Amino acid sequence: MTESLTPTEHPPLELKAVQTNRRVLELIVGALGAIGLVISVCVPWIGFHHTILDFHAFRQAQTALTAESMLHGSDFLHYQTPVLGAPWSMPFEFPLYQWLVANLARVLSTPLEETGRVVSIVFFYLCFFPLWSILSHIGLRGRGKIPPLAMFAVSPLYLFVSRTFMMESTALFFSLMYADQVFRLALGAHKRRWQHMVGAAAFGAVAGLVKVTTFAPYLALGAGLLALMAWRSRRGGRFEIRAITAAVLLAILVPVGAVWRWTSFADEVKAGNPITAKLTSHALSEWNYGTAAERLRPKLYGYLIRDSSNYLGSFVMPALLVAAWLWLRRRWEWKAVACALLYALPIAIFYNLYFVHEYYPYANAIFLLVGMGIMVTSLVEMPGFRAWVGVGILALQMAASGVRYWQHYYPIQSTNSPGRPQVAALIDGTTRPTDILLVIGDDWSSAIPYQTHRRAIMIPGLGSEIQPYAYVWENLPAVINKAGAENIGAFLACSTYRDDSHIPDLLREAVMRQPIVHHADDCDIYERGSN
Repeated sequence: MTESLTPTEHPPLELKAVQTNRRVLELIVGALGAIGLVISVCVPWIGFHHTILDFHAFRQAQTALTAESMLHGSDFLHYQTPVLGAPWSMPFEFPLYQWLVANLARVLSTPLEETGRVVSIVFFYLCFFPLWSILSHIGLRGRGKIPPLAMFAVSPLYLFVSRTFMMESTALFFSLMYADQVFRLALGAHKRRWQHMVGAAAFGAVAGLVKVTTFAPYLALGAGLLALMAWRSRRGGRFEIRAITAAVLLAILVPVGAVWRWTSFADEVKAGNPITAKLTSHALSEWNYGTAAERLRPKLYGYLIRDSSNYLGSFVMPALLVAAWLWLRRRWEWKAVACALLYALPIAIFYNLYFVHEYYPYANAIFLLVGMGIMVTSLVEMPGFRAWVGVGILALQMAASGVRYWQHYYPIQSTNSPGRPQVAALIDGTTRPTDILLVIGDDWSSAIPYQTHRRAIMIPGLGSEIQPYAYVWENLPAVINKAGAENIGAFLACSTYRDDSHIPDLLREAVMRQPIVHHADDCDIYERGSN
């Protein structure tokens, strides 16, 4: 007869099964983290030697043109973006990224575009370090950090935009460094507060200068953490007014003051040209912030929700995770709610920019990914089948991200977009390097000036809200005269403007009486002939 087990023998067997199950879970989560790491290391380098005209060519070319000008000796503060006429300077962001790219290209003798991509990718990788530290501050330990880090690592938007010639990853890195310093200031040891105050002031000022729209939600996070610090100080019976005042001054007012001073300076420079005067912070306020009418259109929110698949893999993932969370945990996770609010804040402020520019969520999508990662980690740490639900959601989210990247970004990244190479070749053969181009039909994009390596007077946005047609036409003669009509080596009419009725007037302004006409890349090129 087989002896039966006594009740006291069951708990060790059950405990061993639980421990084995937990080890399997940890191995799977670790494997998913390793997969995310490999993907983030490999994917951004696809199409490394392609042109920068594949995605938002307007913005990439503008950044590259600025870096190229600095490479050839352009002043740092009055850096040149020669697309709208003399004095050729119209500063927007503080040019730290462009300066780094230009100097690295000069020192290493590397191509400008590849150098710009390397700098952008490296800053993306650097973002993982402050993010790891921030996750510690909010209570995640060890393997608990893997879900948010893995989600960030495989997010299609971050994989793709991190290899563009833009300052997005630079601004994100300094914003995360600022957030880390404020976390340390508000939650860390009392004896190191001054170091963290100074660190927050420095990183916050740089982040705001590089790109204030990226920094905005991190500044809000910093203000919230300092408010928490003040509340804890008061609750503890020792309201440290001097420390709190110093923290607000350094961590909040210094970055705000730096951004305000730079914006004032940039606006003063832009005011030196009647066309760039329409690109000051005040003139662009409606473009940047959007209108109340836009915010009342449900259809636009539908577009924003749909496009969240670009960084979440699928826009249904947050809903699926929240449903699983409420079913299994039946309580709110306040940290995830705070992340969701910080994600929504810059969209509410810069509504139009987020609607128009696909890459803008690079600044704030990380909040949503971290919030989702916190919830997944909490599920994974629960006993029984609930932990497996968390692992399944993490795997599903990563798989959805891979599918979205493959469907949406890989075709762009793997294809070399030539731009207008025939136009560049013709301009190179028919004009001097010091000549100026007059261009209609490409808004005020820097793509043609950058690809031809010529300064240009772009005729911007005829009929657009930013540069109304009447205003442009009224001030164009003065801009041409200031640059010197005799210095205009060619006039280009592109796309739908090839048959524009104003071409004869523009030729007269450029003093081109008998031009030689070429045709290339959907452009008519009027070369200065015998006048």
